[in-house]
Amino acid sequence: MTQTLHLVAGLGKTGHSIAGYLQRRSLPFMVFDTRKEVSGLNDFQQDFPGVDIFLGELPDAIYQQITEIITSPGISLDEPFLQKARQQNIPIIGDIECLAREIKAPVIAITGTNGKSTVTTLVGEMAKQAGFSVAVAGNIGQPVLDLLDDQNNYDLWVLELSSFQLDLTQSLSPIASTVLNISPDHLDRHHSMALYVQAKQRVYNQSRFALCNREDRSTYPQQGALQALGSFGLDEPEVGQWGIHTQGTQSWLAVGDDCLMATADMRLKGRHNWQNALAACALAQAAGINHHAMITVLSTFAGLPHRSQWVRTLDGVDWINDSKGTNIGATVSAITGIGRAMTGKIVLIAGGLGKGADFNELKEATTQHVRSMVLIGTDAEKIAAALHGLIPMQHAESLESAVEIARTMAQKGDVVLLSPACASQDMFQDFNHRGEVFSAAVNRL
Repeated sequence: MTQTLHLVAGLGKTGHSIAGYLQRRSLPFMVFDTRKEVSGLNDFQQDFPGVDIFLGELPDAIYQQITEIITSPGISLDEPFLQKARQQNIPIIGDIECLAREIKAPVIAITGTNGKSTVTTLVGEMAKQAGFSVAVAGNIGQPVLDLLDDQNNYDLWVLELSSFQLDLTQSLSPIASTVLNISPDHLDRHHSMALYVQAKQRVYNQSRFALCNREDRSTYPQQGALQALGSFGLDEPEVGQWGIHTQGTQSWLAVGDDCLMATADMRLKGRHNWQNALAACALAQAAGINHHAMITVLSTFAGLPHRSQWVRTLDGVDWINDSKGTNIGATVSAITGIGRAMTGKIVLIAGGLGKGADFNELKEATTQHVRSMVLIGTDAEKIAAALHGLIPMQHAESLESAVEIARTMAQKGDVVLLSPACASQDMFQDFNHRGEVFSAAVNRL
């Protein structure tokens, strides 16, 4: 029998986790990174002495030796070494696939362009509140394989999955899965909207229950409803579906005719978070979590950092950090969710790396809810061109100066919102760093 030899692709956090998983199982592996210089190389070599590491290019002879590639999701499948592997019929998987092959506990799988982390965290908190032992992982928190050795202690896995992770996964069989929403993102990697949607839809493969968004047809399973089908939306729900029931001026989270709780009693604010709450409740219900646990969590959960996070109120103006708004859909969601719930207007700070997106899609929300904009980053001019003539705009050289400019634009009752509609790597380490710089600048005012 031929000896199995894995190639771990990528020397980042996920690659380190994959290597640890293989080492714990005494499975031989090599490591490759397309970068010629890797910052964590010494630490990796100390943790995995004697493992062959290739940087920059992969020698041709290696393809004859390896039986499977386990790649980090951040590495494009268009990379020449992966194309070459495909031509030689070498399987290419990711860490989620490794997990799926091993775990027996039920899985809830969550994807979508926006709201994934909030919904994943809510479901995890609801499960804990109901007394479940739960692992919350995937595209959030710890790499999944770092939690795998504790798998016998978990009643439930709640996984946030990116399109990149789903592209590398075949064996996952969730008890419930959802595509929360789809708007243009990562088109530089997926090449077309159709391929991006196709990647997201993979979450429904082998899922017992598929939860879709009634307001977004691209979230409905494309292969036909082989699973039980549920839905959520901001309209009145039908029997068994989740939605918003309105009584006078009061709005309620409801499943069919059963009102769960008033939206006013949620700690999370904004209509986009009503949707997140409805999705979380529907998934939690599919896992057997009771309504009391759902209500308890929604009454206390105030949101994740950098996701429509309140920073401070100054001179009657609220400052909100939505640095996680790394694409147009997220920013539109934040603008409309916040804008519909306030009497003033929004001063928007936006810009960064647009990833090939069409900024014309910001027009409607901007016209309705935004007073003025401060633009930063590489694609500031593209945003300015798309929104030319609609609202006053100013450019800023830094996020700190954007905060100063925004203060002069805002009026009492307004919200200054950082929701860039762009990736952050032109000016910052990541969206977390961008949000921290914003919050620090706001707190210095």
